[in-house]
Amino acid sequence: MWGVLLQSGVQRGAVEYLILLALTLIAITTSAFIVFQAYRGARRNESRRMLYLAVGLALLTFVPFTLSLVLTALSQPLQLGPRLYSFYLPVTTRLVELCGLGSLLYSLYIDR
Repeated sequence: MWGVLLQSGVQRGAVEYLILLALTLIAITTSAFIVFQAYRGARRNESRRMLYLAVGLALLTFVPFTLSLVLTALSQPLQLGPRLYSFYLPVTTRLVELCGLGSLLYSLYIDR
C-alpha cells in the first residue's frame, strides 16, 4: 500500500512540474512575441522611444522567465544548491527587472 501512495506522490509531482514548465514556456513565447512586435514597430518608425520600450519589455518579461528556466535546468547537473533559489536567482531577476523599468521610464522621457 505504501508503494502505491509513494508512486502517486511522485507522479503528481511530475505532473505539477510539467504544468509549471508548460506555463513558463507559454509565458516566454508570449513575451517574445510582444517584444518582437515592439522591436518591429521601432524599426518601422525609426523611433528610439519604441526601441527602449522593446528593451524594457524584454528585460521585464522575457529575460526573467528565461533566466529562471535555464538556471532551474542547470541547477541539478551543476549541483548549485538551494542558495541559488533563495538568493542568487531572486536578486538577479530583480536587478534585470529594475533595468527593464529604467528602460521603460527612459522611453517615456526621451524626445525622439
